[in-house]
Amino acid sequence: MTTALGTGTASRWSNAALGWAAAAVMLLVWQLWTATAQSPYFPTPVEIFTDVYDRWFSAGLSHGFLTDAFYTDILPSIGRLLIGLAIAWVVGITMGVLLGRIPVVAMIIEPILHFMRGLPGPVLLPLALVLVGTGSAMRIGLIAFGATWPVLFNTYSAVRQIPAGFEDAARSVRISNSGMLFRVVLPSASTGIFAGIKVSTSLGIILLIASELYAASNGIGFGLTQAQRSFEFLTMWSFIVALSLLGYLSNLLLVRIEHSLLNWHRLRMAIDN
Repeated sequence: MTTALGTGTASRWSNAALGWAAAAVMLLVWQLWTATAQSPYFPTPVEIFTDVYDRWFSAGLSHGFLTDAFYTDILPSIGRLLIGLAIAWVVGITMGVLLGRIPVVAMIIEPILHFMRGLPGPVLLPLALVLVGTGSAMRIGLIAFGATWPVLFNTYSAVRQIPAGFEDAARSVRISNSGMLFRVVLPSASTGIFAGIKVSTSLGIILLIASELYAASNGIGFGLTQAQRSFEFLTMWSFIVALSLLGYLSNLLLVRIEHSLLNWHRLRMAIDN
């Protein structure tokens, strides 16, 4: 068991080192190519990251390094994303557990849910603008709607696949209904739930930017659109990098949380192997 865990840790570190090395090579090639080409459409990585720093992180220690532009360009997008994803996760996990535990409910509403899941979020943007308006509520609602489905169906599938022996063992010790839910069902389905959460986060970022491209007054999508319309290519690339960093850091945080919460699962897999 110890050997298996040690091997897994070493493998993760080697994979991380390989990934960083590949990223460094890519940036070096990008820097050399753009410095040679001198195209106004493709600034060098040094120019882009310098602009990112000057634009959002150069306020100094007394201001927490965050400039005023950070609070209009980045923070509104982060807030909308977090609220929209929180709603999606709560609704998705709740509905997924409900469908997985009550087959009759699943038979009745599952076709409707599959139909609604097939509606692309960006297609609903014009309708959302008419019904809800142009404020943050519309953008949060669009994120929540589109990000719910991966969590819901992954939770539903994971709950259905819980071995019957787990529940039988819990009933044999007279566990309560709430204990069954929080000590058996959710822990057993946690790997599937986290898989849905990670997919929904990526989808939520896409929907966030799509919603901010129209009738917005702040946020990453708004800044990206304004830079594109003004032919400010360096600014446009800075917003693209900011969006990429948002996605990368979100995934990194989720992976860390998953590793912390599901350490028992990795231990069990190591024992089984």
